[in-house]
Amino acid sequence: MNKKLVAIIAVFGLLLLLPFSVQSVADLRGDKRFISFDIFKDVVYTPFKRGNAIAHAALKLDSCWRAARESMAGGTEIADALEPVVGALSDLEAAVLTVNTYAELDSGESRYKLLKQADTLLAALEDEPESFPTVDSALKATISRFDHFSLGDAFLDVKQYGVWTSRYLRAFESKVEDENALVLAVRPRYQLAVWKIFNDPGEKVVLGSKPPAPAGNQDPWLFYRQDVEFLVQPSPLDARSAKLDNPVKAIAKFRDQLRAKGVELLVVVVPGKPSIYPERLTGGESPLNLGNTSSNGATRGHGKAILDSLTSLGFNTVDLYTPLLAAKAGDTAEGALYLNDDTHWTPRGAELAAKEIAKKVQSMAEAGVIEVGEDSVEFSVADSVAHRMGDIGEMSGLNKFGVFKEQDVTGHVVSPFKDDFRKAKILILGDSFSRIYQTDSPVNAGWIAHFAKNMNRPVASIVSDGGASTLVREKLARKAGVLKGKKLLIWEFVERDLRFGAEGWKEVDF
Repeated sequence: MNKKLVAIIAVFGLLLLLPFSVQSVADLRGDKRFISFDIFKDVVYTPFKRGNAIAHAALKLDSCWRAARESMAGGTEIADALEPVVGALSDLEAAVLTVNTYAELDSGESRYKLLKQADTLLAALEDEPESFPTVDSALKATISRFDHFSLGDAFLDVKQYGVWTSRYLRAFESKVEDENALVLAVRPRYQLAVWKIFNDPGEKVVLGSKPPAPAGNQDPWLFYRQDVEFLVQPSPLDARSAKLDNPVKAIAKFRDQLRAKGVELLVVVVPGKPSIYPERLTGGESPLNLGNTSSNGATRGHGKAILDSLTSLGFNTVDLYTPLLAAKAGDTAEGALYLNDDTHWTPRGAELAAKEIAKKVQSMAEAGVIEVGEDSVEFSVADSVAHRMGDIGEMSGLNKFGVFKEQDVTGHVVSPFKDDFRKAKILILGDSFSRIYQTDSPVNAGWIAHFAKNMNRPVASIVSDGGASTLVREKLARKAGVLKGKKLLIWEFVERDLRFGAEGWKEVDF
């Protein structure tokens, strides 16, 4: 064989092995786990360790449930008696749902549904003592299903979630890319060089144009690539998107499930930043060619088109597109509605959303669609400054070099505010647009708190960052007892989730 060819093959092989070798050395020298060993471990060790952990957790649940029954029979408060049971069931769920280092149990599996049913029934027992026989039966069935090591389950999980499956390999590849020592050492400097030479902020980020003067801050905006791709790719309801889950079907199923429990659904689709500020993306006076037109001839994106379709089909909805677009006229005096280097809105945008959602809820109450109780809480508001380092800037990897600036915003903290699951007739499901300013700085200044202030009523919320399409409904299904006494569920999600929502738009059983 040609010596030059042999040398080329040898060099190529060494380059392929270099990241693995560097990571192995870094793992052996450091305190972190040996990532390169994960595949071997998940083949020969994890199935047996997990099987034994599941059996141990099920036996612990059995012991706790027996003790709880005796305590309740002896007059102990239900909540106190159930506390160890809730913890034991949570431990069992953790053992069952985490199949291996990189794969979670699919929510469509019977084991998942069995655990979810037991969790839901147990959560409702305190408020519904008469359901004790049903809870007892569900927990006994759960314990019986998991209280022994099952070679069949181990084989099935290796087959469906093991190292030869795409779901495992994609997650492993992503972890290596994110944590590989060589990548961590080289990537930031490479990104900085690309930024300086080509003005390219990275694969997840789209660099906007400088706003026209006078517009306050003259720095260009950053946009999340998925927000932009959502607008320019075919609609999730287009025939070309047939492989995607249909969000309208999932929303309709959820509405029907809630109505069966006496709860109305209100859908709130949050516009992405490029839907409201397309001119800051393109640099022109005209917006993106969004491919849809409304009845008055104005362009509209996929999110607004799907929202309009839901409204025409009889769903309760809130249109945030129209008021946010109209409010841009006040940007010079009041500041923009979205953050410079972040996917999310400013406090001004969040408070405008709260006002529009409250207006819709009040109209539903006046029309007799829902009953949300009388005004019962008085709130006050105080200014508080928050320092925001934008999430898009973080995605770029350039913030460690100080390329993008921290942005100061003034939030308006609502007090006294807290989630009140017992008294609230309104439950909110949301994503990071519900979290920002609410549970992170300045706290209780997000749209949820301002909605409660506008309504003068208590509310409760369940939030899942990036998971409002499916994950937040799965959270609710595991704790469906929180629906007791609720009359309205407000479901907030950002428009890009109509295509890119985590876990798609699965139908979730309650």
